[in-house]
Amino acid sequence: MHNKQDILKRSIGDFFSPVVLFVNILSFFIAIGLLYIIYLLLIHNSNSLQLFDINIDSITTYENEFIEKINEYPFLKIILEHEIIMFVFHYLFLFGFGVVLYYIFFILFSTLVGFFSFLFVGYVYKKYYPDIELKGMNIFVTVLFYIKTIVITLMLFILLSPMYIIPGLNLFILFPIYYFFHKTVVFDVSSIINNIQEYKQIKKVKWGELKEKTVFCFLLSLIPFLGVIIYPFYIIYISHYIFNETQQLRYAQNFRK
Repeated sequence: MHNKQDILKRSIGDFFSPVVLFVNILSFFIAIGLLYIIYLLLIHNSNSLQLFDINIDSITTYENEFIEKINEYPFLKIILEHEIIMFVFHYLFLFGFGVVLYYIFFILFSTLVGFFSFLFVGYVYKKYYPDIELKGMNIFVTVLFYIKTIVITLMLFILLSPMYIIPGLNLFILFPIYYFFHKTVVFDVSSIINNIQEYKQIKKVKWGELKEKTVFCFLLSLIPFLGVIIYPFYIIYISHYIFNETQQLRYAQNFRK
């Protein structure tokens, strides 16, 4: 069993191992390439998908249209007549769109890195926990999990979509992204180490600590650029935690027998 400081220190060291850095750099360039392909397919060569044509001019157009709607309400119109309020409003609007674009890339990159989760978990396993049996879950459970998680995430995006164009409130986009982040990073690790019963048990008993760990990682992800490229660290960090909890869980189960 290791304390929080040991887990954090080991996770940082493991992140800088050659195999982790190689996979991370490879995933990053693949994500950039995919993003460029998406740009070519949905924006550059398409006249029918102008909704995706996001640039400074289009953002300004959305902003002006939103201000026109606000001006229909006398009380809000008076507030926006102040120059400093308009200045803050403008930059909050741009910041909101920046957050949306940043996390589109974050989700794309994290999904790619997720395909290599078994490498990161395997690295931690061989180095620190070779005596722990890797049980794992079958492909049916994994597919079902991802379908459910993606559907709920999309529903949250749709439910909160009216807030995305409102400065300040557009930060609510972080909620569905955190939901997706928490669910997938925990499952990606646990599905390699645990069977479905252990996964549910750890989630139930250690719900608070898991949230604490994933919130810590998610806050790191808010750091522009750095928060994205250190995604393997999140998997490694959660791996150490789940390996420790699995060790205790199985010890307790064997003791009761």
